[in-house]
Amino acid sequence: MTHSISTNITKPQHPVWLSIVLSIFPGVALGVFIVAVAPVLKEWGLDPIFALFGGIGLVIVPLELGWLAIVARRTTGSWSPLAVVSYRTKLPLRRLLPVAIGLAAWFLVTLIMWIATLEGWVIDRLTSWVPGPILQFAQTNVEGDLPSAGMIAALVVIAFVFNGLIGPVTEELYFRGYLLPRIDRYGAWAPVLGSLLFAVYHLWTPWRWGQIALGFMPLAVAVWRTRSIYVSMIAHVTINIVFLIMLMSSLFTA
Repeated sequence: MTHSISTNITKPQHPVWLSIVLSIFPGVALGVFIVAVAPVLKEWGLDPIFALFGGIGLVIVPLELGWLAIVARRTTGSWSPLAVVSYRTKLPLRRLLPVAIGLAAWFLVTLIMWIATLEGWVIDRLTSWVPGPILQFAQTNVEGDLPSAGMIAALVVIAFVFNGLIGPVTEELYFRGYLLPRIDRYGAWAPVLGSLLFAVYHLWTPWRWGQIALGFMPLAVAVWRTRSIYVSMIAHVTINIVFLIMLMSSLFTA
């Protein structure tokens, strides 16, 4: 057993019900935001996908960083979200980068395989309970006329700023830096539980829950073993940026 695994638990531990609530609530909030806002944007002539990418910046980031700030203020007297973030061991770049890139590659490979084999089958079985404004994001191609150049530019900026950088960094601070250490009494099962909850948190893409859990589990394990969220932070940002490039290509290619 490595030294990192045997590190003593130093953070307060959450009961399972609290971990579930804190994991899923931000996703519920974003899902409600999308259902409410996407139809309005469509009436205004804007692509509903703005509700998804904009919601990450307007809902996910404030909720998750806000909760960390509140907990930090109550427990440390500081408003800094970093005050309650654990697993911040700094690793040398020669070790950090290969691991992070390898983890990102694992996720992207599982994503491509999932889309090619299982995603369509899952989507067909979701139509009865997933709201239309969310289910529409399962479609990969834009129908009808392409958006204007200005709309495309705005979409790209919003997507890459919120979903490509700020969003994944915030999620890593919240899920792997705050929530995961507070269930590490479960040992190796902690990253498994954390990954499952992180998958269900993605209520705006329920057709990918299985892939998200499978794809992110090695990231959570790596963070748990190394006690370093920087591993998953780099991997997560890489994943989202590559995915956005793939998405933008499919959106605007008939």
